[in-house]
Amino acid sequence: MNIERYLTEHRQGTPGQIFRLLRQGRVTVNDLVVDSPRENVTATDQVRVDGLAVTGRQPQYLVFNKPVGFVLNLEPTSQRSLGSLLNALDQQRPLKALADLPKEAVGVVVASDDEHFLADVTAQNWDSTLQVSLSGTTVPTLTTNTAFKQVTSSVDQVHQSVTLTLVTSDVPAGIAALSALPAVNGPVNRTALGPLTLPVDLPVGTYRGLFATEIDAVSSLEKVTTQN
Repeated sequence: MNIERYLTEHRQGTPGQIFRLLRQGRVTVNDLVVDSPRENVTATDQVRVDGLAVTGRQPQYLVFNKPVGFVLNLEPTSQRSLGSLLNALDQQRPLKALADLPKEAVGVVVASDDEHFLADVTAQNWDSTLQVSLSGTTVPTLTTNTAFKQVTSSVDQVHQSVTLTLVTSDVPAGIAALSALPAVNGPVNRTALGPLTLPVDLPVGTYRGLFATEIDAVSSLEKVTTQN
């Protein structure tokens, strides 16, 4: 069978991921780099990804709904960290998180044991969608910043509150600006990272695996390519 099918059957990722594995020179057959999905392999060939036999590598791709006050450390023994939220199986994996959401904020965090995937996501420089709830019905003016690309508001007359939504490429600046608004009611929440929206069925303090479509969306190199 060809290498693309082989990697698919051995659960090495989505079709998009497998294409990137080959293109990035991360697949070897008998210690020779293979970059064509049509390359044929047999049962006796030694196929490796990132130097590891494919039978021993099943990458994890996770999305967390990070609680307030939690840091992005994924060591299971670290208190008030993402690592303390992991189940017994995932505690055994060398997971890393995108280090882009400070502990005072909540919401979407992506983590994986595939460092190339994390590098691909970082390369996209996706905008983050940040939200904060304010008491009262007066919509405040947000501090001007060239990194703030879109600001929208929603007034709830019944509950006497305002939800302010900010799309920005500068997460620390966005969180600082939203947190400084008067009558802030709760922490800043990142509801989306680029095309990855916080799952509605993912409570604060929990996580799940990314779906194949989500993995390909957040790690797609199309955005970078079109800018060159």
